[in-house]
Amino acid sequence: MDYLKKLSRGDQIVGGAGVLLVIDLLFLPWHHVRVGFAQFHVTANRTALQSPNAFWGWLAFLVTVALVARVVLARFTTVELPKLPVTWGRASLIGGVAVVALLLLKLVLKTDFLGVGAWFGIILGGALAYGGYLHTQEEQTAVPPGVGTTT
Repeated sequence: MDYLKKLSRGDQIVGGAGVLLVIDLLFLPWHHVRVGFAQFHVTANRTALQSPNAFWGWLAFLVTVALVARVVLARFTTVELPKLPVTWGRASLIGGVAVVALLLLKLVLKTDFLGVGAWFGIILGGALAYGGYLHTQEEQTAVPPGVGTTT
């Protein structure tokens, strides 16, 4: 697995949690309703992108995809990322916190019949924010090019 060696710990967490969160938002039930009697019942599941307040789920999805795309582009391609007013590590941290805030807002606005996807989504969003925090710390401790070299 030479690919994983190219990633810092923060990038590994952002990439892994981001991919799992995208899967969670697309496929796992965020709202689950089961109505019936004995053997006769009806079940309805809604993902984060179909459920009530889906707008917040879509925003979290888009930010998550952007964070994962940044990791892929920065580490596995020769694309030069544009300069931002903040570092890319700080941008990852802000994006991760934004995802957690969007998912929490989605949950607070509709707390009925929560499914397993909602709980996994909050945990994965927290992991995404933590990965952004680690990326920020790694940037602060990195030695800039040319520092410490003698001529």
